[in-house]
Amino acid sequence: MDFFLSKILEFWSSPEKFLRNGIGYCIIYKNEIVSVCFSGFVANKIHCMDIETLEEHRGNKLAQRVALTFVEECMDKHLIPYWDCMESNKPSIAVAESIGLKNVFNYKGYEFKLE
Repeated sequence: MDFFLSKILEFWSSPEKFLRNGIGYCIIYKNEIVSVCFSGFVANKIHCMDIETLEEHRGNKLAQRVALTFVEECMDKHLIPYWDCMESNKPSIAVAESIGLKNVFNYKGYEFKLE
């Protein structure tokens, strides 16, 4: 539960606000939450997806299963699932493409040192 709660609190000010406004799914293995997909933020009908699987459980298609369930609920409720990631995040891209999501634009990012 610590894993899921810590993920929720990265995006939401309280679990209660998430429960009122977000959508979330998890996969449990041996009484442990090992994969999650939930609304990282919500803007009107858009639910931005956050997906994560514990490292020792990666490679078992858990992220695909939990993300597909999230997207299906969004579709059922006439909500818009939104996903993005950095171009270098190949595992996230593979998960998104495997459940039918498409890349529609790319961000341009710039990095520089502040001294």
